[in-house]
Amino acid sequence: MPFDGFTIKAICSELNEELLDARIDKIYQPEKDEVILILRKYRGATCKLLISSNAQWARMHLSTEKKENPSLPPSFCMLLRKYLEGGKIKTIKQVDFERIVHIDIEALDDFREWKTKTLICEFMGKHSNIILVNPENNIIIDAIKKYGSDVSSYREVLPGKEYIKPPSQDKLNPLETSFDDFVKFIWKNSEKNIANAIFNTYSGISPKSAEEICINAGINPDMPAEECGEYELTKIYSKIQDIISSIAAKNCAPIVIYKNNKPVDFAPFKLNSLPTDRHEFFDSMNSACDAFFKEKMNRLRLESIKTNLLRNLKEYLNKCYKKQEHLEADQRKAEKNKKYKEWGELLTAYAHKYKKGDTKAVLEDFYTGEKVEIELDPRYTPVQNAQRYFKIYNKSRNALKHLESLIKANQEEIDYLESVAVAIREAENLEELEEIIEEIEKEGYIKDKNKRNKSKTKSSPRRFISSDGLEILVGRNNRQNDILTLKQADKNDLWLHTKDIPGTHVIVKLPPKIKSIHDVPDSTLEEAAALAAYYSKAKEADKVPVDYTFRINVKKPAGAKPGMVVYENYWTIMANPQDERIKKLLNNSL
Repeated sequence: MPFDGFTIKAICSELNEELLDARIDKIYQPEKDEVILILRKYRGATCKLLISSNAQWARMHLSTEKKENPSLPPSFCMLLRKYLEGGKIKTIKQVDFERIVHIDIEALDDFREWKTKTLICEFMGKHSNIILVNPENNIIIDAIKKYGSDVSSYREVLPGKEYIKPPSQDKLNPLETSFDDFVKFIWKNSEKNIANAIFNTYSGISPKSAEEICINAGINPDMPAEECGEYELTKIYSKIQDIISSIAAKNCAPIVIYKNNKPVDFAPFKLNSLPTDRHEFFDSMNSACDAFFKEKMNRLRLESIKTNLLRNLKEYLNKCYKKQEHLEADQRKAEKNKKYKEWGELLTAYAHKYKKGDTKAVLEDFYTGEKVEIELDPRYTPVQNAQRYFKIYNKSRNALKHLESLIKANQEEIDYLESVAVAIREAENLEELEEIIEEIEKEGYIKDKNKRNKSKTKSSPRRFISSDGLEILVGRNNRQNDILTLKQADKNDLWLHTKDIPGTHVIVKLPPKIKSIHDVPDSTLEEAAALAAYYSKAKEADKVPVDYTFRINVKKPAGAKPGMVVYENYWTIMANPQDERIKKLLNNSL
């Protein structure tokens, strides 16, 4: 739900009561388009008021989220501190049901006199802004986003300019509109469906709100407006007035909707059009917005960090892939030079048939009986030509040994980087990403700029219970894989990993009575294998080979990278990461 008139009315109604005469202790600007006011309320209680002019997530609400602040405050933050710190909030009011809020703040000026300043918050998509205005002369003191006539011909937002409110859209104010006026405007938009007609009739109502209002009123939002009679319009008008009245009476039901455990929408009234796993009601619109945006922003931040990390890893992987191509090309070339050993042997055996100055020799191969044509350098004798071919062969043989070790080391680096990429994609929170970042910093793939807090608490492996009641543990990253496999797992526990595919380590905790692999319950084995496939690079496939063995058969070579192990005496099972049982396990993870 956009931060529209309904939400803003609910927010302002709560804030105007809760923050009356609250004193502004501190002001921060953690983002270039976001301001946080630290407020001290009655009896010393403190709270944070977040105001954002972000083009996509413009909003205002009380916040509980902790944010790091820049060591050097931006100029707009410094100006707000000059004019507003120590001041008291007198009113917080919405302007005509629009997406505009005026916060009147009374503070001491340079002459130690109490003067009112107005912080104007405009929540209008890419035009969102936070503007400090002197209400005595309506002159702009400063704004978080400044622009002149080259950007907008309607108004300039610059210090010293008169404040002009955003242009009117010639819509009705639902707080003051009669039913007759409502009907007239609907008929002006009769060519649209009823939801769009409502959007074009009322200010502050978003298309999504208009759609939900229709559904709550029992009217199809896609119904043409021209087909709506007095019955339908009366129900819609009454529903809008009911919502406004419940908000004014603080009797609304703020709600946040979740899908796949992710917040997808919020509103101060019931939402019916969205698919949902669950919904949660809140005591206030502020707490609903705080819960929604805190999780939403964390997820966006998580995805942004993931994207940057994966981009960096991709650069290293591309270099490794290209290096592998060159090494394998050199290996194929060196393999072809094995023929020079045979040529040298043939020339040595038949040297008496040729003399210095000959340019070629046609000889019978000892092994196949076929004729072989060998080029000769006329400057050398046949024996000298044979020695020259032996020299080329010996050089290639030494190169092959070196290339084999280089190819193996490079493939191990590829496997490691791809396993890190899998861990990054599957990371569920910022704490998990911090552990992965620390890991690849230590491995030298990114630089530690010492600008972030190191993760103090380590995450635990993912934990599931199989249908047979056995515990299944799944590592979240390579360092955790090492700890899980080499320290936490018992030597007789079952260990699983996708065969030749980057993925995570999976441990099935087996009771002492299970001594043989045949005693492991089939259902548990299949579910553990499916989890290993699900948390691997082959997550989207439907058939994935998974190796399994007892933990005692797993070893870590000296100097190996995190998460890299070798194992023996293993079996292989085909697993399906799309198995329905996986969904049940994921939904019931501990």
